[in-house]
Amino acid sequence: MRLRQILIGMAFVAAATAVGLTAQAPQGAPAAGGAQGQGGAGRGGGRGPAGPPLTLSSPAFTDLQLLPAKYGCAGGSNISFPLTWANAPAATQSFAVVVSDIDLRQARGHVAPSHWVLWNIPATVTSLPEGVPAVPELPDGSRQTITAGRNGAPGTGYRAMCPPGTQIHHYAIELYALDTKLDALATGAQVTDLYAAIDGHVIGHQIMVVPFHQ
Repeated sequence: MRLRQILIGMAFVAAATAVGLTAQAPQGAPAAGGAQGQGGAGRGGGRGPAGPPLTLSSPAFTDLQLLPAKYGCAGGSNISFPLTWANAPAATQSFAVVVSDIDLRQARGHVAPSHWVLWNIPATVTSLPEGVPAVPELPDGSRQTITAGRNGAPGTGYRAMCPPGTQIHHYAIELYALDTKLDALATGAQVTDLYAAIDGHVIGHQIMVVPFHQ
């Protein structure tokens, strides 16, 4: 738990510094296992030189850049943004992606409602396209959680960012490289179920933080 608090805290402080905010590490952050650091690939472990670090990026925006409006709730289309990653640890068996509102997590002191949760992304996959279909299970076996139609979203999949009024919220986009598949985690599981399932199985982790306002 402490390691994940540090990772999220580092990312949030970076975002806060960029926009002139003051922040503390979020409370109630779930545990994450494995030997990864911020962007670490979880390799080496003192047995030799580590490989290049796990990277996460998007062709639609950069880290700390304002999220384009098309991925927000104003248009009512709930189009998910594209992601790409590289340099996963050799032992990776699957990936998970979690998108959450850092400001809500900070303010309420617990795990915030998520905007996108995917797991069982095959280890051979290195990207997510724009507009991932809002279905419980994708053709490659990836699974998504239920978003209950919030912000006009479909019942499953990506839920567009929709902070109140003109407030700026910051969103953490997290990629987890896992040393296992999560076949036992049923479609529609909540983000807390995912965090429990990946505890002790995270061998790589990377994060982007993007601000957004309507």
